[in-house]
Amino acid sequence: MGLSRIIGFDVQLLFDGFITCINIFILFFGLSYLLFKPAQALLKKRSEKIKSELDNAKESEEKAKANELLYEKKIQEVKKEVDEMLEDARKNAKLISDDIVAKAKLEAQNIVSRGKNEVELEKQKALDDLKNQVVSISTLLATKIIKENVNVSNEDKLFKETLDEIGASVWQK
Repeated sequence: MGLSRIIGFDVQLLFDGFITCINIFILFFGLSYLLFKPAQALLKKRSEKIKSELDNAKESEEKAKANELLYEKKIQEVKKEVDEMLEDARKNAKLISDDIVAKAKLEAQNIVSRGKNEVELEKQKALDDLKNQVVSISTLLATKIIKENVNVSNEDKLFKETLDEIGASVWQK
């Protein structure tokens, strides 16, 4: 009683406090078993899931980097193929243009050669025409001169001389 009077606790209050403490401990351990353990398991599951997702993300990133390197390599190969195709096309175009130029030069030479031949033929034809005209003019001129200069006595004399020059060999055959 002495203790109960100093603080004012009685036995019933101490007994009730003791039971309350035991109930709190039972409640704490019961709730920790019922609530804290599942919450910890849930948190553990969640942390494992996050860790798994991080690992997956890391693997995906590595795969992405590997794919990026692979694609860059393929792009380089395609660029190289395109460059080779362009170079081949340039070479073919150069060969074709050289061939066209060579054919054009040959055709030009043929045209020039034909032109020279035609000029030569025209020149020869012009010379022949000129000769014919000169002969015609000469004949006409000679005829006029002879008509003026020849009289009957000269005509007989020229006729006899011409017959003497051609006559013996031509008439005797």
